[in-house]
Amino acid sequence: MEYVCKIATASGQVLDQLQKAESESELRQRLAAEGYCVFSVQPKDWLGSKLDGFRRRKIRPDDFIVFNQQFLTLSKSGLPLQKSLELLARQTRSPQLRVALESVRDQVRSGALLSDAFSFTGSFPKIYSATLRAGERSGSLDRVLGQYLSYQRISRTFRKKIVAALIYPSFLVFFLAVLVSFVVSFIVPRFAMLYGDLGVQLPRLTQITIAAALGFKHMALEILIALVGGALALRAAWRSPRTRMAWDRIRFRLPLAGPLLLKFSVGEFARTVGVLLAGGLPAVEALETARASVTSPLIAKAIEDAKQEVIGGRSLSASLRGTGLFPPTALDMIEVGETTGALPAMLESVAEFYEEDVNIDLSALVALVDPVMIAGVAMVVAFVLVAFYLPLFSLAGQVH
Repeated sequence: MEYVCKIATASGQVLDQLQKAESESELRQRLAAEGYCVFSVQPKDWLGSKLDGFRRRKIRPDDFIVFNQQFLTLSKSGLPLQKSLELLARQTRSPQLRVALESVRDQVRSGALLSDAFSFTGSFPKIYSATLRAGERSGSLDRVLGQYLSYQRISRTFRKKIVAALIYPSFLVFFLAVLVSFVVSFIVPRFAMLYGDLGVQLPRLTQITIAAALGFKHMALEILIALVGGALALRAAWRSPRTRMAWDRIRFRLPLAGPLLLKFSVGEFARTVGVLLAGGLPAVEALETARASVTSPLIAKAIEDAKQEVIGGRSLSASLRGTGLFPPTALDMIEVGETTGALPAMLESVAEFYEEDVNIDLSALVALVDPVMIAGVAMVVAFVLVAFYLPLFSLAGQVH
């Protein structure tokens, strides 16, 4: 049977290999005897056919936080692992989480490691499986579960703050779109009919506005098809790593939003690596997991480059500095953490620093966007009023 293996050499190089063996346990023993550090062993065919459906199912973050809180409580109480998983799978209200936990329970029952069982389902974050693996190796599963739960809560709260800050600007954009659509489809045609019946000589501004609005209305179907086609084309292009990388470079260079997005990505990276290192994971494996966990492809590539430098013997701060992407403040703080031997705590401080910075910058940006959007709505309304009331003033002058 063929297995997909993720292993590390004695020098710290992480490899993905396809190996043949009679069983998973035999392959693990063989790789360990050859001096490899085994991260995961996944049956190739079974993983592709049995669990493909699980990977498409998203587990709500709030449900996952509740599960981890309950899992930590049961683990501290001394309840056997299989019994804990069975109890949690039975009482959860999330169908996706229940199916995934039943799969984890069955794999643990058949002899798989807990971290591998969670990794096999494809429904859980990679950082979670890596954290569990660190707990299994160090024999302190309760401690690393508590650290991950704290990481979950902080990250979730931070993301909720960002979403809450963007709700009002999003509402204004939606309101402006509805207003423009209403003006084009309802107000403009009626004014055009009115002035046509009166035979009024229209000002140039009014003529241009009516022509543009009527043209937009008559071509609404074509415009809608073009928008849908463009959206589908963008979706197809988005699957290309090169396209996503190019977009990442563009968005990090945007005047106001670019620095904000970079700070968010750096904070995400620092918190992820800090949690993994605090759990006892080696630096190379922590960087590999962080690379697979961050949302930015550009940051992920920088982490991969830094990981190769760390494998070669350089420090983490020097390796990250060589990418030219991370802010100097973050690099200086990481260097201090390496020097003092408190890198996990310093990475957590880096995350807190940039998360607070993002909160402040986001509040300032939203405060700037709000009046700009309101001014945009006011300008649209004023433009429509001027364009369609000018002929009325002209008509009134002719009557007098």
